[in-house]
Amino acid sequence: MTDQQIARDVVRPGAFPMRQQTMHPVTLRFADRTLERHYHDARLRSRYVAGRISALAGAIAWAAFIVLGLLLDEQPAQIIELTTRVAFVWMLGMFGLHFLLKPGRWVETVGVLILLVNFCVLLFLTAYTTPEIAEHFTPATVFTMTAVMAFALVGVTFWEGVRLAAVAIAFYYLAVIYLRPQSAVDIIYQSAWMLTTATFAGLGFYLLDRTQRVAWLRQLDLIAAQEEIRSMLYNMLPPVIADRKLAGESPIADTYAQASLLFADVVGFTPLSSRFSSTEVVTMLNDLYQRFDSIVARHGLEKIKTIGDCYMVAGGLPNPDSDHLKRMTAAALEMQAEAAKVLTPDGKPLSLRMGLHAGPVTAGVIGQAKFAFDVWGDTVNTASRLEASGTANRITVSDEVRTALGDAFAFSGPATIEVKGKGPTRVWTLEPIG
Repeated sequence: MTDQQIARDVVRPGAFPMRQQTMHPVTLRFADRTLERHYHDARLRSRYVAGRISALAGAIAWAAFIVLGLLLDEQPAQIIELTTRVAFVWMLGMFGLHFLLKPGRWVETVGVLILLVNFCVLLFLTAYTTPEIAEHFTPATVFTMTAVMAFALVGVTFWEGVRLAAVAIAFYYLAVIYLRPQSAVDIIYQSAWMLTTATFAGLGFYLLDRTQRVAWLRQLDLIAAQEEIRSMLYNMLPPVIADRKLAGESPIADTYAQASLLFADVVGFTPLSSRFSSTEVVTMLNDLYQRFDSIVARHGLEKIKTIGDCYMVAGGLPNPDSDHLKRMTAAALEMQAEAAKVLTPDGKPLSLRMGLHAGPVTAGVIGQAKFAFDVWGDTVNTASRLEASGTANRITVSDEVRTALGDAFAFSGPATIEVKGKGPTRVWTLEPIG
């Protein structure tokens, strides 16, 4: 799992206020412990790769020490020979472990162990050896290598590197004071070199760690903004269409051989809106549309849009559905029943006029500004005109709908009405169940 995927999963927009995103000036740890944990989780994969590389590099380095000793025909002290061979086997084992286990929290512990063992072994050899028994094994080389390893390998954070370096240096002093005592001059000289290289390496990694943390926070902000945009787009468009829009597809236009269209209009809305305040009218419509939205979602239909008091629904798109017409018809009956429960500002129930038709349509998204998912075609026009030609508290359906539904629902009719642009048209009235 990538850093971005982890961040998207664990961080919600606004989950961590700015004050919790602040870092300690020395340790660089985030003020919020949960955020600090998420940061470590996001870096597990990279630490896993770094740990594998570090273990392999360590095994190669120790193998090189062994091989060089053989090539130079040197006879190192038994303790040196044993230490280098054990270190080689240890690093090889750690390298193999990274292939046996999947990335997880163990990566952090193993990464620290890889460094700690190498530090202690290198510094122990530095304290133990002398030019007489290992003329090519110089303290300056070891200290430089140790300092770089402390902060640059295995992906440890700055504060982890500081603590590792502190433990390793303490082990070095234990070695040169108790295990193999050295002169004060040698200890002071080697300490100066060791602390200088560690300080410079630590300063560089302090800046690197801080930069990485700031960049990660900015990444979270970006992901949160992207998720907010995605969520808003999903509210505006069907998810399948939203994904295509986010992928850059434009225009989006699909043809559907069969779809159902329903228009619902409030009867007498114009005089109603003139008698009451805009707040009262909007509140009434909001109540009505919330009920409709719930019904449409429950039946797996697609709300297309609202234009004033007109509510438009489609079935069978953007995901084709063989039962779209039955779902639409059932939803129309529920919408009619729910509308009767919504009261006008003067306490009277609302009356709806509804029109339902089915047939081929084109649906999609056109344009780049204020775009919306819309439906076009003769089927849409016919459904709209059936609604406009209908009567209050009636669901007017076309002959095609009546034929397609058969005996699944109750109908009265037929009747012939004048439909604009169609002339005399045979229609039916969908009757409430029961």
